[in-house]
Amino acid sequence: MKMKNLKYIIASCLIIIIAIACSPDDDSTTVAIRDRQEVDLEDQLELQNYLASHFWNYEDYANNPVGSDFEIKFDSLVGVNANKIPLSQQVTTSVLRREGIDYTVYTLNVRQGAGAKSPSFADSTLVSYKGYQLNKEMNDNGSYQQIVFDSSTNSIWFDLPQVVSGFMEGVTQFNEATSITPQPDGTLSYENGGIGAVFMPSGLGYFSSSVSGIPSYSPLIFTFQLRAVKVTDHDGDGIFSKFEDLDGDRNLRSSDNADNTDEDTIGRFNYIDADDDNDGVNTIDENADPNGDGDPSDALDTDGDGVPDYLDADTAIAVTT
Repeated sequence: MKMKNLKYIIASCLIIIIAIACSPDDDSTTVAIRDRQEVDLEDQLELQNYLASHFWNYEDYANNPVGSDFEIKFDSLVGVNANKIPLSQQVTTSVLRREGIDYTVYTLNVRQGAGAKSPSFADSTLVSYKGYQLNKEMNDNGSYQQIVFDSSTNSIWFDLPQVVSGFMEGVTQFNEATSITPQPDGTLSYENGGIGAVFMPSGLGYFSSSVSGIPSYSPLIFTFQLRAVKVTDHDGDGIFSKFEDLDGDRNLRSSDNADNTDEDTIGRFNYIDADDDNDGVNTIDENADPNGDGDPSDALDTDGDGVPDYLDADTAIAVTT
């Protein structure tokens, strides 16, 4: 009898523990996912208010040596700065569609860059950058400054398919530097690279996620200097990744699996798939790019059905040379 009671007590305790473990936690950091269109309306208002009430240090840039580096800084249109030109009169807009929403992005072009290459959404870029929240924090001296959540003064390579879409949208509007020169102190100098800033809604940033101290649903700002560009073939199949965006939305990893020819392998997007149609013959062996320029528009279509061999699972012919 005592053993039965003990078993009953143990079972009851387990039920209570499980119930507690499964109950809502008031201190949880989980954020309910809001409607994207509703959030974007709020974000656009915040961004437009910011652009109308702030300026960048364009007068400093006018006195900067031609072709050299320059750091963009923002300040409020108050006091002695009240008559400066607002950002709203100096940015351009573009639209990027993600998750069924047309997002407006604002780009400040300080210097286009004079190098030969401008990156596509699928390429790799050598950049230095700073990431800001729209909000400001008080310094020890009582003044306010923009909150920096991430930065790198040293140039680093970013694979654009892996960064937030808003950053990609901004940096692809610029050109690389004309030259990179080693300096005696071991650093590198860059001549006439692109310099700019991008102002993005949270839907093109981290949206409902809280990352690196960035609150959920935060519009963001990035300033950047574009140093160099690498046209990228991620899977080494001979086709530049920018040509593996099958639905043309400038996103190589579309959530509807539209960038994956082989529908049986969800998430195996073509740009990281050496055998795009999963027919057992690697893309590079199916004459996907006869002239070798990375563009598959001249790909072989053996059966003439309008689908090139490298995307046609019904045609598995390895071309030998």
